[in-house]
Amino acid sequence: MKYLLAVDGSDQSLDAIRAFEALSPGESLVVLHVVNVPGIPYPAMGAGVAKDLSMAVEKAMREEGERVIDQAVSLLPLHPGSVAKRLENGAPAEVILTMAQDEGTDLVVLGARGMGRIREQVFGSVSHRVMTHAPCSTLIVKKPFRRIQQVLIPVESQEDGEAVVRFLNKNPFREPVSATVLHVIPFSEPVWPVGAMISPEFRKEMIGYGEKFTNGISAELNQMGHQAKGVVVVGAPSHTIMEEATKHAADVIMMRTHSRSGVSRFLLGSVSHSVVHHTESSILFVRE
Repeated sequence: MKYLLAVDGSDQSLDAIRAFEALSPGESLVVLHVVNVPGIPYPAMGAGVAKDLSMAVEKAMREEGERVIDQAVSLLPLHPGSVAKRLENGAPAEVILTMAQDEGTDLVVLGARGMGRIREQVFGSVSHRVMTHAPCSTLIVKKPFRRIQQVLIPVESQEDGEAVVRFLNKNPFREPVSATVLHVIPFSEPVWPVGAMISPEFRKEMIGYGEKFTNGISAELNQMGHQAKGVVVVGAPSHTIMEEATKHAADVIMMRTHSRSGVSRFLLGSVSHSVVHHTESSILFVRE
């Protein structure tokens, strides 16, 4: 596993650092802090003075950034793998995305700072942009944990399960986990109002299909040393996922990201968007 840990000195960033106690030592770990120097807000200021002020601000921010990186490295567990420190200038989300691409990263890890709905609408969210556009899987750490014991895996299709299995074959966790493979049949919240038109026979068939592929995914995870079970629930997808996460005290919700466009992306992507903003569990978006 190749990891990229983005740190900014916040409490949420500290939670992301400590999460490495639950992740397996990797082939490499890049600890990144991005310096985003603000523009000088006084256009009437002389060019020379403005430049000097900008340079002084950048120098102070880079010195603080070095302290943030050193603190992050000092808090990592023993033997985390090969660790590299990177201090870069630019827009944080763009730098993280570019570095993840250039380094061939398998998993980006960062805290959930700025994930509140109001703040995201006003200022934008680094974590939201990264999880949406990263070329690899992303772990958004929303609360402290040092072990990953309970994992909820919502799957929409067999392909979702196969992507999760491929990711877990990379052994990202230090210990086996207890996993609930969840398939939600959205008859109570259809994309189109056709719920009343679905016959009991067809509904039974859909439940049987869900049980078959969630049990198949669970069997693969059990063979890998995890303890997994399949669960099929009829309900509203986002609400059901959050209910099941609470019920099973999930440390992490592991969901596959989908490359969709147009109406399909808007409608179905809203489920993962709602979950990430309303659940207390950390979220691991698998991109395979």
